[in-house]
Amino acid sequence: MLQKRLSLIIALVVALAVAACGGSGGGGSPSAKADDCGLSTWAQAKKPVDVTFWHEMSRENEKWLTKTTAAFNASQHDVHITLVPFPNYQDLLTAYLAGLSTGKLPDLFQPEDTTVQKLIDSKSVVPVQACVDADHYPLDKLLPRATAYFSYQNVLYGMPWSLSNPILWFNKTAFVKAGLDPNKPPQTLEQVKEYSQKIVASGAAKHGIALRIEPYIFEFINAKSGSTLVNNGNGRQSRTTAATIDTPTALTIWTWWNDMVKSGLAVNTGGQTGNIDHMLAVGNGDAAMTMEASGVLGTVKAVLESGQYSTVKIDTAPLPSINGGGGVPAGDGSLWLAKAASLDKRAAAWQFIKYLSSPELQASLAVSGGFAPIRSDATTVPILANKWAAEPYYRVSYDQLTTGEENASTAGSLIGDYQGVRDAVKNAMIAMLSGGLSPAAALKQAQANATAAITTYNQRLGVS
Repeated sequence: MLQKRLSLIIALVVALAVAACGGSGGGGSPSAKADDCGLSTWAQAKKPVDVTFWHEMSRENEKWLTKTTAAFNASQHDVHITLVPFPNYQDLLTAYLAGLSTGKLPDLFQPEDTTVQKLIDSKSVVPVQACVDADHYPLDKLLPRATAYFSYQNVLYGMPWSLSNPILWFNKTAFVKAGLDPNKPPQTLEQVKEYSQKIVASGAAKHGIALRIEPYIFEFINAKSGSTLVNNGNGRQSRTTAATIDTPTALTIWTWWNDMVKSGLAVNTGGQTGNIDHMLAVGNGDAAMTMEASGVLGTVKAVLESGQYSTVKIDTAPLPSINGGGGVPAGDGSLWLAKAASLDKRAAAWQFIKYLSSPELQASLAVSGGFAPIRSDATTVPILANKWAAEPYYRVSYDQLTTGEENASTAGSLIGDYQGVRDAVKNAMIAMLSGGLSPAAALKQAQANATAAITTYNQRLGVS
């Protein structure tokens, strides 16, 4: 109930912001004006200019950002970055949308991939494209799929930055005990089942895999298997008006998921927000595999190196799909400029964006946190090239972003009420796994409720 009320409040705030900005276009204005970046008057600005940056980085990733920001502040005297941490993306977004009414807003902020449409609809941001144009900043080294995700009608709204995507995690020790080759991890859902059968039969672990009820895991398997989440080219051709969840592809995935749990080959670790029981299951020997985002690699490595879970030797592999292969959309964090910031602050924030987006810093972030670098030239920076050579599992998320076709599936979804869609998916999966609903019936429920959430959001904004 609390989540539902929160979603209603957020939608109302966005609707009010759109109305206040004069109109309700289909996806917000696709134009970006170079003068909005503030670079034309940057030389005359009184310096240093203080920039408030709201971020979501935590644990090892926050340590990296704090150190990196301190180095940036010390390296020059034009810009000073003040970091304001948030515990998660949802809290950051809630604070930002509330700030549209209170005026308490950052100059620069780090939202996640699911907020692109909502932020465009709010008309409260300055597209990063304005600074790209004003500064003649080259985008040719950035991964096409990374820039495509955070763009709408060829306008780059947010700079892709702390990118990750879900990958397969497995304990090599359990694989060896089960007689499986850890150098040949499963690539398809059916192979995950076969590996799980051998793991359970050998006693290498109680379950083959730990599966958390997490909608984004389904989304990425679905995308990697060639399907979309919503209509109109995943919202890229025109505004999303309905879900495309109830498909043969999704039915195959949900049937596999349900069968794995019902047979005991997988352990269902629930859908509670922030739940890490799926990772703990691998550490405790209850499961040999799980699926989780690559962005926690640094934290997981730090835990293992501390001496905990001494029998676990973690490795990673590409996320399995129905037929194997395929690519995934960009996921996780990006850098956005708030329209409420003065021209001087926008120009100053842009200097920091360029710094964080440089090949050297992208390589450093990839080494520290396991994120996928946003640019191809970061892969040749020695610290990252050496890291990948020594520990290849750090490059899996990057490979997933650079393989497979460039199409609607891998471009990712633009959805106004993305959380409403995810809630519909989660509730339907819970009904299937815990309530006995069949996969086919659960998908129909998810489809209906997700489409209802999309429709309600569009109606509130007066768009279609």
